[in-house]
Amino acid sequence: MNYKEASKNFIENEKQFHLGVIPTEQSNPRTKNLSATIAKDTAAGVKMILSADTDIPSVASKAFETPEFKRFVDDIKRVIDERKTLLFSSVGASGRMAITIDAAWRQFWTSLIHKLPNRAQTFLDISNLSNSFTTGGDRALVRSVENFEDYMSFGRQQIIDANVGPGDVVVGLSECGLSASINGSVLEADDRGCTTYYLYCNPKEILVKHLDRTRVVFERENIIKISLYVGNMAVSGSTRMQVTTVELLAAGAAVEVACYQWLKENLTSEELEAIGVGAFELQDYAQEFQKLLDQLSTGEALVGLTQAVEYETATYNANGLITYLTHDYLLDILTDTTERQPTFTLPPFRKFNDKEGLISWAYVKDPLYPNTVAWQHVFRRPIKGLDWTVEDYKRLNASKDIINNPPKVASSEVEEYYIGNEDDPSRYSRKPARLVCLDINGSATPEVMKWYYTNLPKFSGGVVIRMGNIPEGKLADNEIRIPVKLPRTLTDVMTHIMVKLAFNLLSTATMAKMGRVWGNWMIQVLPTNKKLIDRSTRIIASIANISYEQANEEFFKSYYGRDPKEEYRESYVVETLRRLGFDPNKDVE
Repeated sequence: MNYKEASKNFIENEKQFHLGVIPTEQSNPRTKNLSATIAKDTAAGVKMILSADTDIPSVASKAFETPEFKRFVDDIKRVIDERKTLLFSSVGASGRMAITIDAAWRQFWTSLIHKLPNRAQTFLDISNLSNSFTTGGDRALVRSVENFEDYMSFGRQQIIDANVGPGDVVVGLSECGLSASINGSVLEADDRGCTTYYLYCNPKEILVKHLDRTRVVFERENIIKISLYVGNMAVSGSTRMQVTTVELLAAGAAVEVACYQWLKENLTSEELEAIGVGAFELQDYAQEFQKLLDQLSTGEALVGLTQAVEYETATYNANGLITYLTHDYLLDILTDTTERQPTFTLPPFRKFNDKEGLISWAYVKDPLYPNTVAWQHVFRRPIKGLDWTVEDYKRLNASKDIINNPPKVASSEVEEYYIGNEDDPSRYSRKPARLVCLDINGSATPEVMKWYYTNLPKFSGGVVIRMGNIPEGKLADNEIRIPVKLPRTLTDVMTHIMVKLAFNLLSTATMAKMGRVWGNWMIQVLPTNKKLIDRSTRIIASIANISYEQANEEFFKSYYGRDPKEEYRESYVVETLRRLGFDPNKDVE
């Protein structure tokens, strides 16, 4: 097709992807002037981004009181009692959140073994009850898999591969239900007799009215729905922000409460004392989130966040690189750095042996272990890629593009991205190259700091970012401190939420200061699927003040007119807007 035919096809035949009516795809009034504000005052811009999280505590609090959520907690507890499976399923940012919850579960239960060795087998068995997958398999954790979320059959197949059935609990994490793969997974789970939950983040009435693929989920009476509608995103359509935060808060709270109920029923008082941590009442999780938000928005923490944003912005403005260093929170940081690629049209992670591909602006490394062991600590389970054949893709009715050129998403692909402590010259191949060591709740042990100082001379410089409950003393002359008083619980869910908030903010604020956000529109979006083509179209239509149809044709004109090798030059949105006479560097009126 030429660009006119492609546009006509999208307008006439892909109406399920026309999402202007969905609140999470619309502009947030609180952050309307983000780009202009943060350009003049970084701290004010940081506070503006955090203001978009204001509704999360009340939304979570309301959800916690519903009979569906209380049943959710009871079913997680039942999974432990009956030794069934608890499976989290999603795509994109929510899919990475599913992996985070799964890994936190496994880490907690295995951590109990050295405290209560007589119960080692029991704890090991329980740790393996949790499971997770994201559309596209584990490779999607490090690089988005194009178009996979558009196939309901793919989600169904991943549920079949997971071998779940009656008594097992499957949890689908969804923004609006547009991602067909998630809907396919919960429908297949329901067909197989699983107790199936669907956590969604937009008004049910709008979803059922406008999205056929979501309507079929709501028509299933057996699927238990829990609303987590938090309004518009800080950056329009960027569901890696408030949507995945409320999902982590809600699902994380349910997991901790259910696990603690089981512990209280099955351990002695002395054993509970030895564990040393517990869980809150459900409503307390909403209150703790509010306390976290208040701390990040004021005082020393706000100063530290501002310093981190300006440090990273200065590095990228000089065409430099950032390499984060952490062991305990590598999965959390990996998630944020991966999500920057489609959100802001940045080069993706490249494989270690790829010497020609573009280098990602940010990366993350584990200072304690070599690559294959580091990956074990990320997932805390075997890597699960999609080892599907061409015949499998034909059976699943994939497009000819996928059948003729199957994406590389097999299990073996993940370990080709080196996140371990091996020397990686690409990370300091151009200057300035900054090494950023993360000390979260004192996680930067002497072994971590030894690797930092040993390797620092290869880089242009470095900084230690200290977050959370910061121990006394200094780790380095150059420190950025973001002090937050955090409660310790079974899976430390509030710490994971703090890291998520801080790094989503860091990457978003940095990109906004660099002009890769205009107002609060993600003008540098990379259209890796049909939902993002629609988003690109709506951004062009809104900023250029033209019709959706004209904007879509102009988008495809840019898309079809560029050599694919120049994909990361700048977004197709910006190229289109420039052609239409718009200056993306001007202030919002």
